[in-house]
Amino acid sequence: MAEKDVQKTFEIEFGTSGYRGKIADDFTYDSVKLVSQAICDFLAGKYGGVFPSKKIIVGYDTRFLSEEFAKISAGVFCANGFNVIFADTFTATPVISLKILKEKALGAINITASHNPYNYNGIKFSPDWGGPALPEDTEIITKKSNELLISRRYKFIDFEEAKKRGLLTEEGFTGHYIDIVKSKLDLRLIAENSRSLYPFITSLHGTSKGIIGSLLGGLNFEFKEIDEERDAFFAPGMAPDPSAKNLGTLGGLIKNYNKNRAMDGSEKLAIGLAADGDADRYGILDEGGDFVEPNIIFPLLYNYYIEGKGIKGDAARSVATTALVDRVAKHYGFKAIETPVGFKYLGKLISENRVIMAGEESSGLTVAGHTPDKDGIYTCFLVLEMLAYYKKPMKILVKKLLEKFGPIYTKRINVAVDKEKFKAEIDEKMEKFPSNFEGKSVTGKNTTDGYKIFFDDDSWLLARLSGTEDLMRIYGEADTEENLGVLINAFQKYLI
Repeated sequence: MAEKDVQKTFEIEFGTSGYRGKIADDFTYDSVKLVSQAICDFLAGKYGGVFPSKKIIVGYDTRFLSEEFAKISAGVFCANGFNVIFADTFTATPVISLKILKEKALGAINITASHNPYNYNGIKFSPDWGGPALPEDTEIITKKSNELLISRRYKFIDFEEAKKRGLLTEEGFTGHYIDIVKSKLDLRLIAENSRSLYPFITSLHGTSKGIIGSLLGGLNFEFKEIDEERDAFFAPGMAPDPSAKNLGTLGGLIKNYNKNRAMDGSEKLAIGLAADGDADRYGILDEGGDFVEPNIIFPLLYNYYIEGKGIKGDAARSVATTALVDRVAKHYGFKAIETPVGFKYLGKLISENRVIMAGEESSGLTVAGHTPDKDGIYTCFLVLEMLAYYKKPMKILVKKLLEKFGPIYTKRINVAVDKEKFKAEIDEKMEKFPSNFEGKSVTGKNTTDGYKIFFDDDSWLLARLSGTEDLMRIYGEADTEENLGVLINAFQKYLI
């Protein structure tokens, strides 16, 4: 065991889901050691050295060097006196979350950059309740990380040496996750629909490989899984993000399969199920091979939970997520709680049993009684369960939802910006925002997270900076696609 020196060349900052950076630029072996040491110091300070558990879960995704970065982090935790349970292969984020709860561990380290491009990696810390760390914790970890960049200090022990000393064990985590999923879903109902659906599945070369297929295979479902092999480049030019753009190949397979097939339930129809690199986000394609926006999937599932499963209660959504959720909640006598962007806020509400479902427009969702972190795999199965219950194609379900609670259209665009310039100018611009904008009267503003403008016809706009990239994200919602396009384009011009 030894103390090592490193040199400060950058700042460490935790975004909405941990610390991320470009591999070999600011995400290096040294930065992983320093952030891991900062988390060790944070835990020591939080518990005053009297730990309810010394267990730390360590997992990693399929990215370049993820396993090596995970071993480096594990070595720091072992050197600081913690007992590490190390994943024996790449592991999905929701799987790691449930492992924390099963082991009653102090927390987990997950080496992942989620849906970011191939040249990024990250280190995510989840505390003992299983969700992403809250800001009051990550602020301390960020401060300690940057102090360590100056003081150049960390403890470290080699991975193999830690194993020899009994400080670290390697285990498979996925079996427990599959058992939990089986116990929560209505598998009988899903199995009954095996003659009606043919799922095309993609892990986007990520950590959900084989999990959805394994569960479906046990239900006698025919399916086709693509992108199964590990690819640290996630197919050149593509990020492991289950977006409409990245699921084009899947959409083509569905269209080809469903060509000339009847849509009345008399013939088996293909749909698409996808998860991102660390499987905490989902992507759904309908029987036309078209991408179904998360802002539609979330209220669809929430409505199904109440109407179909009889599980009733409030929902929670981020400030950037559709008000369609609010309309569903109000219809049944419940409410939607609005939070800042970041699943940590939503997960905490799930952990405290305050809501039955929590979701965000960026494809994150989970439910009460499951992991308090978002789960793309589980969401895909909830979609299958919903389709089995209603026995109607996805396009019909979407149409009926919008007829009942709409019309409503949502959109998000990413705009490259100079972050410092944006921060310096945005307050003044929003203070001077006109009371009438594109023919609509402004009825309110919200600065919960970013800058949100409400209009008299229930439409809204939101601008906020990305936590991990040099991007401004503009969100909007309106009653028609045309009105939405006009609002977002005008908002972008006003801000830039």
